[in-house]
Amino acid sequence: MIRSLIVLILAVSLSACAGGPPELRHDDTVPDDLRALADETWGDFVGVLPGRHDCVVGPTLSAAWELETRAEYSPRTTTLTVRVPGTPATLRSQLLHEFAHHLEFTCPEHTELRSDFLAAQGFADGSDWFAGPTWEETPSEHYAEAVVELVEGRRTHSGGIRITDEALAVVRDWGKGP
Repeated sequence: MIRSLIVLILAVSLSACAGGPPELRHDDTVPDDLRALADETWGDFVGVLPGRHDCVVGPTLSAAWELETRAEYSPRTTTLTVRVPGTPATLRSQLLHEFAHHLEFTCPEHTELRSDFLAAQGFADGSDWFAGPTWEETPSEHYAEAVVELVEGRRTHSGGIRITDEALAVVRDWGKGP
């Protein structure tokens, strides 16, 4: 019995140290179809961060029928909430955007990319990462849209944000790790 318990603990410890990304958790509000889409999207998101898996923390997904925005992230609870229903393409885009925000708050190494990203996106050096005159002028939102573009490979973004090739390269290179 004790030997079996030790083997089980060792197996769990080894799998936790294997360097793979953590799983996305879902609460009871998430329907099965959204759960499947979110799991696939999470896999694609962590796939563009092969060198940062040790920094990625698994968030919790929640679904809401009523929400003032399409999606939101709560750093306090590491929970992202998406408004349902929605088309798979819209939900996927919102998930990727909020996963990017999740990474900003849970990965201390994320600050390493900010100065280069600000410059590549045309923001003034030292701009406040989380604040801007409008949503479209907030560096953090540009970064989240860059992540959507990196994963999806498309150039259309919320609010007309245009991501430069240089900014995409900053995020892509940072995701590869040190």
